[in-house]
Amino acid sequence: MGKTRGDNLAPAIALGEPGGERSGPGPLLARYVGVAVMFVGLAGLAPLAVLPAYPDEVALAPCFIFPGIGAAMAGYLVYFASPDPAPGARLTRGQAAACTVLVWVLAIAVYALPYVAAGLLSPVQAVFESTSGLTTTGLSVVDVDACPAIFLFHRSLTCYLGGVGLVLILTCVVTQTGGLGVYNAEGHTDHLLPSAAKTARMILLIYNGLIIAGAVAYWAAGMTPFDAINISMCAVPTGGFATHGESIAYWNSLVIEAITIVLMVAGGTNFLLLFLLLRGKLKAFLTHIETPLYFGTIAVMALVVAGFFLGQGVSGDGAEALRQGTFQVVSILTSTGFQTIPSFADLGPALLFLFGLLMLVGAEARSTSGGIKLYRVAVASLGLGHDLHERYGNKRHVTSIKINRFGKRSVLTEVDVAEAQTYVVLYLLLCAAGAFALILCGATLQEAVFDFISCLGSTGVGTGFLGAESGPAPLLIGGAGMLLGRLEIIPLFMGVGTLASMIRKGVRHGR
Repeated sequence: MGKTRGDNLAPAIALGEPGGERSGPGPLLARYVGVAVMFVGLAGLAPLAVLPAYPDEVALAPCFIFPGIGAAMAGYLVYFASPDPAPGARLTRGQAAACTVLVWVLAIAVYALPYVAAGLLSPVQAVFESTSGLTTTGLSVVDVDACPAIFLFHRSLTCYLGGVGLVLILTCVVTQTGGLGVYNAEGHTDHLLPSAAKTARMILLIYNGLIIAGAVAYWAAGMTPFDAINISMCAVPTGGFATHGESIAYWNSLVIEAITIVLMVAGGTNFLLLFLLLRGKLKAFLTHIETPLYFGTIAVMALVVAGFFLGQGVSGDGAEALRQGTFQVVSILTSTGFQTIPSFADLGPALLFLFGLLMLVGAEARSTSGGIKLYRVAVASLGLGHDLHERYGNKRHVTSIKINRFGKRSVLTEVDVAEAQTYVVLYLLLCAAGAFALILCGATLQEAVFDFISCLGSTGVGTGFLGAESGPAPLLIGGAGMLLGRLEIIPLFMGVGTLASMIRKGVRHGR
């Protein structure tokens, strides 16, 4: 990335050795968080652009102006009040994770304030809605059909900002190399180009290009410009917020559903694979381990779900069942959450089980989708098969696990397998813990398991237990699950642990 005016403002943050001995990591952390909060506050003013088209909503402008400008000023003060970090200071991996956690939590708070200021939601509901948007989950406690347009755009904006990660967007705006290191602490390692800054810009270019193309396609298919922009901003980030209570079913259009499927599939595809596809490397795209799994899962599960839809009377005929089945499988696998069926609460246990499996798996790694991710599932499964073969199979043959990664044949290491299996086990344990917490709040077993898997997988479909009528406890549990899933669990735990350690040290030294 070439030098910009923002480069002179932001600290250069990268993963590496701990901060310098003179000042420690505190000033460096504070400066980066200050810049991030400035960006979050200014971005929060974007919904005001809707007012020329909806002049009757001008009275709601202060609900965005005061939180946005207030956050920007607070970030400015934090940045310039922080002492200069030691020359060459760098954040450790734990400190970068702490920085990421702080940025996300503060962004959730800032984007929750307009809902409270307008009297639209209670504080807990506002935090839930803000978390759902930024984590691209899509569960909502807002009455969409009665919601002002400026707030509909605000919801879509949170999906847009959370889709590729707040820190990645910030990297493109205010940093040269450091932000991508902190972006990696969100659980991503996108390296499309040798330069980290060029990588960040390329990801954002692909992301914005897909959203613009989707909005144009929607408009051509008959949506209003407002609907087209909002739905595209939520389809590519696999966010799932809609501008009408019936979601995509509102339009009852095969063309609009097809456009949405393409955008959701693109959002659930590894950004590196999209980059390779744009460069014409079709073979590398097709032979990558996730590609056949991704499209194969969609094809097989679409047929299975269509059969259930037809058998249970959800769809009227075979063609409608295939149309609805394909859409819902793509929507759930990519963790988008758009709907073309009335409700998931009325589906039988068999369908909820299948959809639950899709939510657990998720789409491709390094995409905007949630879930465990197909890559981890494949690696963990191959590792398990290899281990069983080594223990109980023909022990005279020592074999290695080879997979295709981005067009190249490579051998999986023990570390690769162990990391994938550890994540899968940790993910399932969190699903169990979150479901039990919801049961304690009054949910049935089916409601608790399905809805918490939806939260942790950033999917956004549910049985209805988590909604506008829910109490504070279930909403906070669901919000915690969303944030855990979006930050890929381990970085969140690492960041919270690092923050707690820094606070303890500060208190011990009287700071």
